[in-house]
Amino acid sequence: MKLDRPSPAILLLVGLAAVSSTMSGRAEQALSSSAKLVSQHRVAAAPGVVEPNSKEREISAQIVGVIKEFKVEENDEVTAGQIIAIIDNAEQSARVASAQAQLALRQAELDRILHGARAEELREAEAALSEADAGLKYARRDYERRLPLAKRGVSPQAMLDQAKANLDASEARRTVAAQRLAQLQSGARSEDVDAARARLRLADAELASAKAMLDKTFIRSPVAGTVLRRTHEVGETVTNVPPTAVAIVGDLRGLKVRAEVDETDIGKVTPDQRVEVVSDAYPGRKFQGRVSWVSSRMGSKIVQTGRPGDRVDTKVLQVLIDLDDDAKLPVGLRVDAYLFGELVAAKPSR
Repeated sequence: MKLDRPSPAILLLVGLAAVSSTMSGRAEQALSSSAKLVSQHRVAAAPGVVEPNSKEREISAQIVGVIKEFKVEENDEVTAGQIIAIIDNAEQSARVASAQAQLALRQAELDRILHGARAEELREAEAALSEADAGLKYARRDYERRLPLAKRGVSPQAMLDQAKANLDASEARRTVAAQRLAQLQSGARSEDVDAARARLRLADAELASAKAMLDKTFIRSPVAGTVLRRTHEVGETVTNVPPTAVAIVGDLRGLKVRAEVDETDIGKVTPDQRVEVVSDAYPGRKFQGRVSWVSSRMGSKIVQTGRPGDRVDTKVLQVLIDLDDDAKLPVGLRVDAYLFGELVAAKPSR
């Protein structure tokens, strides 16, 4: 069976329909791409200052003294607890040594009380008692011999009185020696042990206090970061009232911008909002970031741009912007932050 071929007019109409359909699809795709490209626009601008990741930390002295040594230079990396500078501490070191000696003495006293008398001390006390017994025995015989002689008038009364005094003294010495030996044999009393332990605790506390004062002569960084600035030099005096900052440390592993949004624009700020940061110091460059924190309280302006139209009497809301890792800016640089908001893309007409 022979099929009729379509006429040229019909072929032309089909071709035009196909081309029209293709062009319509491409137009819709182009419109969709265009809408995506303009899906965000600037909704607010705010001046700001570049800060380190953990804010700038002023490292201050806790005591009055003279800086003896600096352990770091500017731009050095430091760890948390690392020594930044040392204040002259000869006096504090001497107090620690004295407290250590006092503690050792009190410990020895307690040990002697707890361990009791040594064998040598016991033998010495026994010998002293034997000597006192011998002296008492001689003094008693001498008194007993002179007593009848004095009664018959053969010996003067003065000689009898002397013998009586020697007898009394010998008895007293014998009593002391006996008590000494009994004390050594019986050991320490509980109250003596308690007193010795109290003296030991006091000496230990005094040593801890001396060490604490010595430790305050070592100025340490409380955080890890970079030494941004040294504010004093060796030989200069520092105080603790008010505290004297000797260095400024900040964590440069991530940079932030503390920006101040005008009170008329605070409704346009949201967390995780995209931000572009520019600075006159880097013409033509844009640094990307995100809003990481929005303050809950309005306040006065702190960042001053120095521009003629800058208002100083307005209220602002502080926000923190986390810059991308590739942003390398000096801390303290004044910048302008532009906050972006979403646009509602119009649906293509059919």
